[in-house]
Amino acid sequence: MSKLTTSAVAILFAACLFVSAYADETSDWPGFRGPGGRGIASDQVTAESWDATNDDDKAIRWKTDVPGLGHASPTIIGDKIFLATAVPASGDAPLNVGRNGNTAAADDNGEQTWWVLCYDKATGKELWRSAARKGEPKATRHAKATHANTTIAADADHVVAFFGSEGLYCYDHDGNLLWQRDLGVINVSKYGIGWGYASSPAIHGDRIVLVCDDPTDPYVVTLRLSDGEELWRKSRQEDCERSWGTALIHTHDDVTQVVINGWPWIVSYDLETGDEVWRIEGGGDNPIPTPFVHDDRIYITNAHGGPSPIYAIAADAKGNLTESESATEQSVVWQVDRGGSYMSTPVAWGDYLYLGNTNGVLRCFHAKTGEKIYEERLGSGASITASLVAADDKIYCPSENGKMYVVKAGPKFEILAENEMGHPCFATPAISSGVIYVRTTETLMAIEPVPESSSETASQARPNVLFIAVDDLRPSMGCYGDPVAITPNMDRLAASGVQFDRAYCQVAVCNPSRASLMTGLRPDNLGVWTLPIHFREAKPDVVTMPQWFRKFGYTAVSHGKIYHNPTPDPQSWSEPIRKLPSLPNPYPEGTREQVQAAMKELPARDWRKNNLRNPSTAAPDLPDSEVLDGARTEMAIEDLRRLGQQPEPFFLAMGYIRPHLAWVAPKKYWEMHDPSKLPVLEDQRVIPNTPGYAPSNNSELSHYVDLIDMPKPWDDRVLSLEKQRHLVHAYYACVSYVDAQIGRLLDALEEERLGENTIVVLWSDHGWKFGENRGWGKMTNYEIDARVPLLIAAPGMNTAGQTTNQLAELLDLFPTLCELAGIDTPDFVDGHSLVPILKDPQARVRDTAMSQYYRNFQGRRYMGYSMRTNDYRFIEWRDFETGEVTDRELYDHRSSDIESENIIASASAELIDRLTQQLVQSHPRKRLQMTPEVHSNPGRMSVEVSFTNKTESELMVYPITPAGRRGRAIRIKPTQDVSIKARIGGVFVVESEAGSVHEVHHLSTSTSKIVIE
Repeated sequence: MSKLTTSAVAILFAACLFVSAYADETSDWPGFRGPGGRGIASDQVTAESWDATNDDDKAIRWKTDVPGLGHASPTIIGDKIFLATAVPASGDAPLNVGRNGNTAAADDNGEQTWWVLCYDKATGKELWRSAARKGEPKATRHAKATHANTTIAADADHVVAFFGSEGLYCYDHDGNLLWQRDLGVINVSKYGIGWGYASSPAIHGDRIVLVCDDPTDPYVVTLRLSDGEELWRKSRQEDCERSWGTALIHTHDDVTQVVINGWPWIVSYDLETGDEVWRIEGGGDNPIPTPFVHDDRIYITNAHGGPSPIYAIAADAKGNLTESESATEQSVVWQVDRGGSYMSTPVAWGDYLYLGNTNGVLRCFHAKTGEKIYEERLGSGASITASLVAADDKIYCPSENGKMYVVKAGPKFEILAENEMGHPCFATPAISSGVIYVRTTETLMAIEPVPESSSETASQARPNVLFIAVDDLRPSMGCYGDPVAITPNMDRLAASGVQFDRAYCQVAVCNPSRASLMTGLRPDNLGVWTLPIHFREAKPDVVTMPQWFRKFGYTAVSHGKIYHNPTPDPQSWSEPIRKLPSLPNPYPEGTREQVQAAMKELPARDWRKNNLRNPSTAAPDLPDSEVLDGARTEMAIEDLRRLGQQPEPFFLAMGYIRPHLAWVAPKKYWEMHDPSKLPVLEDQRVIPNTPGYAPSNNSELSHYVDLIDMPKPWDDRVLSLEKQRHLVHAYYACVSYVDAQIGRLLDALEEERLGENTIVVLWSDHGWKFGENRGWGKMTNYEIDARVPLLIAAPGMNTAGQTTNQLAELLDLFPTLCELAGIDTPDFVDGHSLVPILKDPQARVRDTAMSQYYRNFQGRRYMGYSMRTNDYRFIEWRDFETGEVTDRELYDHRSSDIESENIIASASAELIDRLTQQLVQSHPRKRLQMTPEVHSNPGRMSVEVSFTNKTESELMVYPITPAGRRGRAIRIKPTQDVSIKARIGGVFVVESEAGSVHEVHHLSTSTSKIVIE
């Protein structure tokens, strides 16, 4: 039976939004488990659900019967599929399906024909078949095996089939035999019973590697692909008693090694010479899974006879990794003694490793650490002998019970579909151009993703954006390796996206950092470096990210702190920013009196005399929704549900104020943390040999009544350990509180079924110090303040759960989100799209990440430019008015993430010159101007000006100072007139809450009445 459903649908589906950004150029699946034997298809959208027993199922592009019996997987080169099978001369070949302990050989020793089959990839039509051999088998097979277990290996010119004892055959793509070799009987056996051969050939350049682990004479051999001539043979006597896995061929640092699973030893050989590279003691005595590489780690597992280890070996391993402690420490990234798989080769996707087992259990481990994430049963009757494959954030698990289980990639176990295949699945699927090719015991079929209806496709032509900002959040999160952080929801977001481990803000303080990110402009191009200046005064006509998205039909809505709180930007948003309801006071009774009493004791000229704040911490016994961030999350969820029902895509921004001071979180989040286990730093020092204006002065904390005498970094006095521990406790409690609110937001996204069409990004505006270098707060050019968490998850992302060490800047979010959303990227942005890194976490989009910080020190103003490279942080301090260099700092980050020693005096001139050239190229030495474009120049002549509001929205009128700062807003309700006494040369900025008005008014002698319509 053959079924063909022609499919322009695949082309239509591939045109969907995120696929364009993640288009894959590779369609070949050249051997067992595809390219590199990894079993993954990156950057391809693949099917989730289907029913192969339903002839009308549109996901089944075609299905054709396959003669005989074989566990060989499909091999794909170009437009052809190659498959091996063995056909008995009479009757049906027996096959034992399901779990059982039968060790006997199959009763299948009659005459067979070993065929190499070729099919048309597009239609499933058989193009040719060639009989490799006809006769009785030279070796027996297991009752669950076949006489054609091995998968064909192919390249652009050759098709190589190896049937073990039945010979090695090389064809061209038209089925013409080029050469053949007889390697004799290879009886891979146990208990004296031949269980059949199963090690597929592996091709690398002009080499073929074959593993022939017959217990009587085990060896590995390399032949020349062009003519089959043997190049070298290496005995595995005493190294391996038997094995059925395929060799891994992997090149690292110009050395190509051949890694072979085995028992009692797993061994790596040099491909050129056959010399041993490394070895490690094996575990299970029936080694079947094939080694593979993921993120430069070689993963190997086996299981039988008790042990079931999993190894993660460094790609540059050398020597005996079992007997040498130093080699083990250097080369064994991690090892677990139990949990490995018996027959199925695992698959790695993102940061997670998945293993299927014959008992139907799927295990998940963290690929970097070996931490066990979960162990769950796939379903009744499930038994996994075929190897797992992965694509499109899905793990495909073929089962002997005639089902294909599709599991969502990530740390949470979720079965997306249980798909009927019609027959048992022993062969590993192949994936090419988004189509899954599956061989069952009787058929070969092509399964493709089914497009939604045209109206649904149109509505999803552009994804939503959930834009999450967290104030003052350093990477104190579980996903970033913080052992005491309790952040399960941010961690699960990291597992569904890409985590940037080296992302940096432009300025380590709220206003300029956020202004740069939201406008896409570097601080020097925007003209905003400090807290008081609103970016609209620096560049009145600048277009922000949400404004840009609105040009393409997005509804942009904001909650919380997206811009700096005193300087919101109503015109960025489609709707007025909703006001919070009244909330309970989180501080205990008597707090107000405490603050007033402290202010009374302050000197008359102390700036805090009327501005002292409440205590820096509070633990109210209140529900989440009655504390600031929880209340805002309630409103954001309301809007998410509402916007999700609209046909237009949305850009929903939610800005969390915590863990910014004051550290106020409900009591239960304090109770989640044991303060005795939280990190408290002692014996810190200010970095020596640095200019006096390099460190911050800890002044931010002195705003609070309990820290009114906050010591500066250079003071002899420090905070008590008890106080430090309390502050750290407060910070972690706030992080956990915010994490819980983020979890509610993500849950709502899934409940509304919006997750599959929503980009989610989480970022912080800068880092924070817990006493590092005796500093508290932010406001420096150093790693601890400039480095930020950055998580990006998007529809169609095939790298979900992965991390990247590539450099990134917050400035890059503007172009990144444009590209992900499929809208034009404006030509004015200074950042680079991070989409190449989202496609491949090893890709590089920038060589440096730039931060900067302004200082006013002892009457002189400075600008410090801080350039982070892969290895160094180079800081050049300049006079703000002239651009003249005043000092420099250099730190070597190859050995430490924290700056501790300024090596500028000892570094080579060549290094300093190279770094200087890089920095000056991006940030030329020039005079800077702090006063923005919009500022007042008041004279002595007074004038009374009246503002009339003829709009339907409340207006805010801001007086602008000569320094360009906004004064306190004067609010004018609709239809209301307000008169203001001012001076000629004064400037007022008028904005509406609805965002429809932004006007700048310069007062002159003729100015008397201003009507806003």
